[in-house]
This record gives sequence, structure tokens and C-alpha cells, in this order.
Amino acid sequence: MPTISPEEFRNQHPKKFEKEYQKWTEYAADYDWADYIKDDFESQMQVQGIHVDRFTWDISYSQGDGAAFEGRVFVYQWMEANPQYIERYPALYIACKSDGSYAKIRNANRGFYMYCNINESLYETYPEGVFAMLDEDAWVELVVEQWDSAGLEGEMKSTCERFMQDFYDRLRDEYENITSEDAFLESCECNGITFETEGEPDHVAA
Repeated sequence: MPTISPEEFRNQHPKKFEKEYQKWTEYAADYDWADYIKDDFESQMQVQGIHVDRFTWDISYSQGDGAAFEGRVFVYQWMEANPQYIERYPALYIACKSDGSYAKIRNANRGFYMYCNINESLYETYPEGVFAMLDEDAWVELVVEQWDSAGLEGEMKSTCERFMQDFYDRLRDEYENITSEDAFLESCECNGITFETEGEPDHVAA
């Protein structure tokens, strides 16, 4: 029985081609195709003081699709990546760097909503640097006042959510690329796959 190329098969027998293509997509992404994207985002996020323990995502083209992560955001590192906050809240920056304050990011049990909980010991810090001459009570009062004013918990959570939206978009685009018809044709050509012809063509391209 004569054989034809994958491209000819697509043009002449689109229904049969679609069946073969759909079978291929079931295993086309059966490897660690997302690793380089995860590595890239981990590097980008570390610049913002965000340290990832685990990514989760789902690409099923449904309403529940999304991406999230679990990890920590170190407050002083996030402020260093967003220096306008250091300029506005210098005492808070010093205190957070001293006590290692961080935001714990965790993923909801269902879906991709991320919770943000702050772990801090600001009351246990002491005045230093340009604030070294303050007494301890005045220092704590200043730090707490700046913490309340800065709204860092919401700002850090927004940073995390923006990263995860970009992360999901990258994953979706890459998944669509590696499971596309063009990728199927390229895979067939690289592996020397041809298709047997049987019956009249469903459609002949002009």
C-alpha cells in the first residue's frame, strides 16, 4: 500500500489525521517539559525575595485552570527589590532585616488561591544605624507605625499573584506549542513516519 508524508496526510485525509494527532497529544508532553520555565521563574522570583518550595498548576482549558506556589517572601529582600519602600519606611526595613521577617505563602487545598501569613518579631528588634540614638520604646513605636502604614502583606501577595499569572501564561503557551499540529508533523518527519493511504481523500488542498 502506498504511503504519503504527514503533510499530505493532513491535507488529503483530515479526519484520519485528526485522530492520529489526538492520539499523539496524549503522550507528547510526557516528559519534564516545564522544568526550564520553573527554573527561570524561581530565579526571577528570588530577585524579589521570593523563595519557592513547590509550584502547582493545571492546564486543562477549564475555569479551574491556574498556577500557584508555596514558599516564603523575605520582607527585607522584597523591600530591596522595591526600594521606594525603603525610602518611605527605613526603620521598618532595618527591623525586618534584623529579625528576618517573612511572609509564608501557601496554596489553598483546592484551586490556586494563595494565602499570605506574616511571621515577624519586630518587638524584639533594637534601634540601629541612623536610629541608634532612639530609645527602645520609641523605636518599637516607629517600626510598628511604619508596618501598619506600609501594607506590605497585600503588596507582597500581589507580587506573588502577578508572577503566577505570568508563570501560568508561559506554561500554557509552551504546552500549546509542544502539542500543536506543527509539532506533531515535525515529530513525524524527525522519526521518518509516513501514513498509508486507503480510499479516496477526504479533501484535497487547492
